[in-house]
Amino acid sequence: MLRRRTLASTAAAATLCGVLAAGGAAAEPRQSALPAPDLDTVTLPTGDQVRLMPSGALGFSPAAGRDHIGFTVLPAADGIGTIVMPSDMAGEILAGTEDARRYNVTDLIEHGRTDAAAVAERDLSTYAPLALAGGDAEDPNLTVHVGDHTGAVPDDGYVAWYDVTDHENNGTLDLDASGTISGELEPGDYLLQHAVWNYGANDAFTEYVFGIGHVTIGDEPTELVLDGTAASLVTVDVERPGAEIDNDITNVVATRADGHYVGHGSFGNGNTALYLMPEVDVPGYDLGFWYQTTLTGVDDAGAYQYNLAFAEPDGFPADTAYAVYDEKLAAVATEYTGFGEAVEGRTCDRGNHTREDLSADMCIFVDTPFPSRRLNLYTTGPDITWSTSTTGGVFDPETGDVIDGFMERTEGTVYTPGETERTFPRGPLTAGAADAIVANTEGLVSLDMSVPLGASGNGEAVFLIGYNGDVELRRDGQRVGTVSGIDPRDGFGFDLAEAGRYDLSIGGSREPLSGPYAFKSFIDWSFDFDPAAVEPGTEQELVLPALVLTAPDVVGGSTPNRVQPVTVELVDADGDRLEAAAMGLEVSYDGNTWSPVELDTDLAAGTATATLHHPADAKHVSVRMTATDAAGVEVVQKTIAAYGLS
Repeated sequence: MLRRRTLASTAAAATLCGVLAAGGAAAEPRQSALPAPDLDTVTLPTGDQVRLMPSGALGFSPAAGRDHIGFTVLPAADGIGTIVMPSDMAGEILAGTEDARRYNVTDLIEHGRTDAAAVAERDLSTYAPLALAGGDAEDPNLTVHVGDHTGAVPDDGYVAWYDVTDHENNGTLDLDASGTISGELEPGDYLLQHAVWNYGANDAFTEYVFGIGHVTIGDEPTELVLDGTAASLVTVDVERPGAEIDNDITNVVATRADGHYVGHGSFGNGNTALYLMPEVDVPGYDLGFWYQTTLTGVDDAGAYQYNLAFAEPDGFPADTAYAVYDEKLAAVATEYTGFGEAVEGRTCDRGNHTREDLSADMCIFVDTPFPSRRLNLYTTGPDITWSTSTTGGVFDPETGDVIDGFMERTEGTVYTPGETERTFPRGPLTAGAADAIVANTEGLVSLDMSVPLGASGNGEAVFLIGYNGDVELRRDGQRVGTVSGIDPRDGFGFDLAEAGRYDLSIGGSREPLSGPYAFKSFIDWSFDFDPAAVEPGTEQELVLPALVLTAPDVVGGSTPNRVQPVTVELVDADGDRLEAAAMGLEVSYDGNTWSPVELDTDLAAGTATATLHHPADAKHVSVRMTATDAAGVEVVQKTIAAYGLS
C-alpha cells in the first residue's frame, strides 16, 4: 500500500465530522507535495486552535481561559470543508453575522492559512461558508418546531438537510426567536441533522440536544416537531469517585447502503448536558451513535485518566446511562520521562470504531508534562481502536507548535483488559526510514519525500522535531539539486529526468532544548533509478530503508549499563524488516574516533546483534550504521549522541 500523505478532507468524517538538468547542472528543487508529517494547525478568530492530524482527525486546544467552550462541527457549503463553531460564536455563524469561512478549518489548513482572523477578505472566497439555504424563504414549505429538554424554546440551534438522492444538495436552516426553524425545499425526501442548545456564562453550551430525522416534502406545507422532552441524557459512571469529566465527544451518523454517510459531531468540556433525541426511521439509512469521554482525577496512587468510548453501530442506544468497571479496562501505567529535560507536553487520545463512518474522529489535547506519571485507562474490545498523539518539548507560545521536541503518533491500538506499564520515550535516537513517493505526472517524474533525522523504534515510534538540515542529490557523481535550511521531516522534493546511480545525502543539527541526544544526525542513500520505469499517471513507493538501533535498557534516552546488548534492524518506512546483503556498526564516544563492532548477523531477516562494552568514563554513545539491502540500495547513518550513559 502506498504511503503518500495527503491532506485528507474530513467532510464526511468530521461533519459528524528542481528539475535534474542534463549534464549534471544544478537545478532548483521543488517544494514537496508531501505535507509536513506534524499536525497542521489553524487558530480560529476566537484564539482556539484546531489541529488536523495526518489521519484526518481533528484535535482541539481551547485558548487560555476558554476551557468552558464547546464546539459543534458542520459541513461547509461545498460539502468538503469542515466548519468548527465555538459555542460562543455559533449563533453569529448560523445567522451569517460572523463569517463562517474563517472557521472552515480544513480548507484554511489546505491553503496554508494558520491564522483565520488574519486572512484577507479577498482571500476568503477560497473557503466555502455554511450552506445557509432556504432560511429566508418568504413562503416556507417546511416548518420545524423545536424545544429543549424541558420543552422550552432553546437559545439557538439549526437543522441541516440533505437530499437523500444527492447529498451535495444540502443546506442549513437556523432558529428564530419563537423556537421555529423554517425554509423552502423542493419536493422530495430529506435526511435531517439537528441540534439545539442553551447558553450559560460566557456563551458556553449548558445543554445540547441533538439527533437525526427525516422529512418528506410534498405539494403542501409540512410541519415537524422535534420535542426535546423525549431526549435522553447521556451520562457515564466510573468506579473512582473523584473522577471528573474533562471532555466528551458525540457523533450521530446515518449511512446509506452504498456506504455514503453524513453525521453530526460535537465536542464538549464536561459542563454541557448532552441529550440524544430518540431514533426515528430514516428510509434507506442505518443509524449509529458514538460517545467518547475523558475523565481525570488524582487518588492515593497518583493521577489517572479514563479514555472511554461507547459505540452503537446498529442504531441509537436504548439506554444512554453508561457504566464502566476498572477490571474491564486496559490500565497502562505510563511514565512520561522525556529525554533528560523538563518540558511541556500534551496527549490526545482518540477512540474509533472499526466501522469508519461511526466515530467522531476528534480529541482534546490534555496537558502532560515531562517528567510525570499517569495511569491511562482505556475501553477494550475488538471493535474499539485507539490512536494517540503524544508531544513533548518547547512550544511556541503564540502558535502552540513545537519548536524543539519529540512526538509519537500511534494508530489503531486494540486494548485488552489488564494492567501494563510503559515508559515514554525511550531511545536510542537515529535517523529514520524515508517516506518516499515517485510519481509520473504528464511525463514528469518527481520524488516527494520526508525523513526524520532523529527517531526511535525501541518499542515506540518516536521522532524528533526541530532540525535545521540540508539535502544534496547527485546522479552518477554530479550534483543535480540541493535544499537548505529545512527540517527534512517536513518534506522536500526533486524532479528526476534521467536514469543513473543516485546519491541522496541528508544531514542536520538541532538545539537540544528538549534533551541532549541526536543533536547531529546524517543519513545517506545510494540507489539506482530509471524514471522511465514509472508509468505515466502512476505513483509508487521508493524504498529507502533505515537502520533501527534497539536496546531494551535505554529509557528516557540513556542507560546505566556499561555492558549492553543491542540489535540493529534494516527496515522500510512502515517499520517492516528488509532482507540485507550487508550490515555494519561502529561506535564512538567522542563523535570523532570510530571503532567497528562485531555483529552476529541474520541477513535474510535483516537483523544483527552485538554486545557493547562502554568505557567507564563515557557520557554518550554515537553510532555509525551501514547496510545494503537485497535491491542494492546502500544506506549510511551517523548520529552524534544517539543515547546517553548514566
